[in-house]
Amino acid sequence: MRDMKKRLEMQKRGERKEFKSPGLIKLKLLFTRSYVPFWLWFGGTISGICLIYLLFSIFSFYQKAGVVVVVGVFIFTLSLSLFHFYPKFLSGKYLALLAILLLVTALIGRIVILLPQIPDVFVPIAFLSIFLSLFFNLFISSFVLSVLSILFVLVSGRFELLPVLFSGGMIGAYGASVIHHRTDITRIGLWVGLTNLASVIGIGLIGNFSLQKIAVWGLWGIGSGIFSSILITVSLPYFETYFGITTDIRLLELTDLNHPLLRRLAIEAPGTYHHSILVATLAAAAAEAVGANPLLARVGAYYHDIGKITRPHFFFENVRIEGEGDNSHLRVNPNLSSKIILSHVKDGLELARIYRLPKVVVDIIAEHHGTSLIAYFYRKALLEKRGKGSVEESSFRYPGPKPRSKESAIVMLADSVEADSRFSSGKSHKGIESQIKRVINNKLKDNQLDETDLTLRDLNRIAKAFTRVMAGLSHTRGRYPEEMLKGGGEINQNQQYVERKSSHIIS
Repeated sequence: MRDMKKRLEMQKRGERKEFKSPGLIKLKLLFTRSYVPFWLWFGGTISGICLIYLLFSIFSFYQKAGVVVVVGVFIFTLSLSLFHFYPKFLSGKYLALLAILLLVTALIGRIVILLPQIPDVFVPIAFLSIFLSLFFNLFISSFVLSVLSILFVLVSGRFELLPVLFSGGMIGAYGASVIHHRTDITRIGLWVGLTNLASVIGIGLIGNFSLQKIAVWGLWGIGSGIFSSILITVSLPYFETYFGITTDIRLLELTDLNHPLLRRLAIEAPGTYHHSILVATLAAAAAEAVGANPLLARVGAYYHDIGKITRPHFFFENVRIEGEGDNSHLRVNPNLSSKIILSHVKDGLELARIYRLPKVVVDIIAEHHGTSLIAYFYRKALLEKRGKGSVEESSFRYPGPKPRSKESAIVMLADSVEADSRFSSGKSHKGIESQIKRVINNKLKDNQLDETDLTLRDLNRIAKAFTRVMAGLSHTRGRYPEEMLKGGGEINQNQQYVERKSSHIIS
């Protein structure tokens, strides 16, 4: 909700957000504090690809000039696409990764072209298309694949290669956009190889190739797909680590409930574990509603409270309340209770470091409470003082930072909504909706959403998504006559009363 009032005023006046031109954008160099202008990346990438293709070539001057023009137009149109449709990819790490992938693919292709004993059909262009689909998206992968396929054909002079390169690369790009595990990359490589084989057979029949030539090219085409998958399997972890980019494959791996950290959470803090599962359901639904990343929201929700593993008995969802004596906080003063509650974020960050969770998940762990106030213990401290001293509110607030991404803000709201729902089992649909909007409004009034890009319309959609999920979770079972005769209804009411009392101290 950054500068909410200012943005609302701009909307009323019909003003639009101003964008800088691509030439004015400065890119932060990887692993440094230096910045370079966008045009330098643009020119450097063009120069690198051109040098690779023109080095040791027998092209005439005009042919070399043509390659430079083709590469320049390609990089220019790619830059425009990124700037207008995918501005999030204009960061230094994404553009550095893109430049490296383009140069590596161009270099491998050039080596294949220079070696007469290797058919040009072996060019592993699927390596690039799969990588781009994993780190960027299917559209960018398809666009780059189309242009590079044409460029390879122009440089090699073998126009019959175009369907082989394009079809195999597209199968790789699409397969990478729907895979769930790293082991699936090998299967994609095999599909790419089979697609190459089919394309070779097709162009062989059209061009009246000999059976031997079709067989040789087909085998090299299969080898190209397998070689691409091997390259990706080996290099993907390094690219993820050094560029700090989390792929959907990594996030999908973290959704496995058998992950060691989630298994610890389920065993050592079972109440927190079930709370996290419910928060994940809420967060994924809300992220889908506002166009955020539902997978990241779900993963962030799974791990947002892992710090409670350290002292699980101080969080009431992990304690079976049998009497007032079971409340660990009754034995300590409000200040100490507050420090214990606050520490679960720091403990979570330490566990995230030990288990090597990706940065996007670590950010959600750090931000899911923002700078919220632990109201219960703050009020309890005020009551104990009773005018005999001051109580610093800052001591009862989380250190932050506030949520800076949509997914982080959604997890914060989902966490608060799920915790607050423990006070109100059995409410009507309107009652649930009213309660959810009250929770969201409280976060908004407390300025916890100031650093996110969520709009008021987004918050309304989030509230509706939460309401749908909570209405489904809070349905009640009809009471049977036998239960009422045995006093089951009264027992259930007493149990709900105890649970409501125990949930006043939440997180």
